[in-house]
Amino acid sequence: MIETGQFTLHATFLAQPDKYKEMKAIARESFALTQDTPGLLQVLCLEPPKPDKPFVFVSIWQPKADFQAFLKTPAMREYHSQQAIKTMFETVIADSSADFYTIMDAWDAPPINCTKEIMN
Repeated sequence: MIETGQFTLHATFLAQPDKYKEMKAIARESFALTQDTPGLLQVLCLEPPKPDKPFVFVSIWQPKADFQAFLKTPAMREYHSQQAIKTMFETVIADSSADFYTIMDAWDAPPINCTKEIMN
């Protein structure tokens, strides 16, 4: 459950012209690296409606310390190495941003009870 006060990362990645497919592959790879990460409550990878708009990542972490530990894992150290980042900017990424937020307020929708009547 998402609660106020949790640590959140909001990042955007804009593809270079004619590199949308390559940027999409990088987005999927980055998203996969978060799988089964301790302290990560939710992660969204949003695909842009047009190639000239950025991909958006939003990840919600229970404690900030878990996010910091995640950045120190071997996979993330390799993925975020200076050479890897330099190569991504030289070949695929036109621009990126990363901002850290604290959740001010949140709510979850109640589960939907799907029955045969609703499905038909």
